[in-house]
Amino acid sequence: MKSGTGSQELTRLLSAYLTSIAFGITFLVASLVGVDGLTALWRAVVAAGTAMVVGHLLATPLVDTVLTAIARDEAKRQAEKPGEEEP
Repeated sequence: MKSGTGSQELTRLLSAYLTSIAFGITFLVASLVGVDGLTALWRAVVAAGTAMVVGHLLATPLVDTVLTAIARDEAKRQAEKPGEEEP
């Protein structure tokens, strides 16, 4: 199945959110534990990079599956909807 423009945009957004969450959590946890600032930053950058790659790989099928399910439900709802009667 070929991804459309909207699907690619949603995949990019989901990957960006996952990346920022991974960076933030890693940096905060490392800082709270007492790690040096540069070490905490480096660990957060590595975690963000990993999350970006893995997130993009996993987000593509997830977004496609969700959009397909939404389209199928909408088509089913439209099919069940009574049409207009002709006079």
